[in-house]
Amino acid sequence: MIQVASLEISLNDIPSEGLEFASAVTRMDLDLRAGAPEFDGDLDFSAWIYADANEAWVDGRLQGVLQQECVRCLSLFKNLLTVPVSACYRSEGEGKLSAENVDSYAILNCRFSLGEMLREQLILSIPIQALCQEQCQGLCQACGQNLNERQCGCDVLDTKSPFAILRRKFSFGKNLQGQMKDKE
Repeated sequence: MIQVASLEISLNDIPSEGLEFASAVTRMDLDLRAGAPEFDGDLDFSAWIYADANEAWVDGRLQGVLQQECVRCLSLFKNLLTVPVSACYRSEGEGKLSAENVDSYAILNCRFSLGEMLREQLILSIPIQALCQEQCQGLCQACGQNLNERQCGCDVLDTKSPFAILRRKFSFGKNLQGQMKDKE
């Protein structure tokens, strides 16, 4: 196995039996900017890379600890993320890929970079609706208390409908109007 500091690969460096590749991957390697996913430390990338004169195939995984915010309770939590990686690199002028499940990237001057491909596959694999735990109870709709930490004692709101809170406010207004008419 070759431990490499760079994500730039030369076709000439890949032996006929393939190359076992491993590297630590930083935010800078993936060109992740502010607002992009946050990770605890670097990511680990390991793969087998095979090549011939005009193509290279990468098959491996990218792994790291992702810091996310739960969509129910808004607390920060850490999640081990493992991303399977499969990609094909082709020299310009080569035919299109026949396999539909493999992404294709360019080889320029017998060299290719893994950075862009890893960035794309990482971003596409991050869950959009992240939960800190499957049984997350979320926040109290009345006071905002994180119900995973403790129960707040607020009255339970009718949440069968997304308009339940409006119905409650609307009925409060009717009761107030009725009380005003009674006083007249």
